[in-house]
Amino acid sequence: MLMGGACWQVGTTKGTGGDIIILEEAAYVDPNFFYETVAPLMTIGNTCFIAISTLTSEINFYTRLMKMRDKHTCQSLFTCLSIQLACEKCKDDGKAADCIHMLHLVPRWQSGERHMRLKVIMQDRPDLIQSELSGLAFDSLQCVFRPADIEIMFSQPPPEPELNADIYIFIDPAAGGPQSDYALLSFQRVKGLITVRL
Repeated sequence: MLMGGACWQVGTTKGTGGDIIILEEAAYVDPNFFYETVAPLMTIGNTCFIAISTLTSEINFYTRLMKMRDKHTCQSLFTCLSIQLACEKCKDDGKAADCIHMLHLVPRWQSGERHMRLKVIMQDRPDLIQSELSGLAFDSLQCVFRPADIEIMFSQPPPEPELNADIYIFIDPAAGGPQSDYALLSFQRVKGLITVRL
């Protein structure tokens, strides 16, 4: 973290103010550091917060910050600039790692031709091509369901539970540990329709 004009307390990362807060690779920053040190500084006067990161995951506090909206205005809390080198059609077709349609957005200090060569070199790691070369989070490659399908599912009202039908219950402990959550789910399968309850 780089800060200008801060007065740091000895033995802690906490300060009393700053003009500019810059988090490099913000998706990797410990969320506790962000909430305990960075977030309180954002309440001070004209403090400017800049977070820069490669999106290696769709599930991290950095991505969550980018999606946050003000409850009253529904406006984004942060001004976000996302540079993606894969077009929407290639992303929708699952071919983001092969996309060449956005190479005109390659930064001027990099070479589009070298991007293409690196894609060939890294062809056995499409996840890294997407995150490092295309600016896309790659978790969706590892999902059972596409994020768009999950949104559609949650936007529909659930069917009423069937009486006298089997209910299956399971618990996912999510690997345990102090930061771990778990899920308790139940589902019914009636006439080929599976209804999941959280």
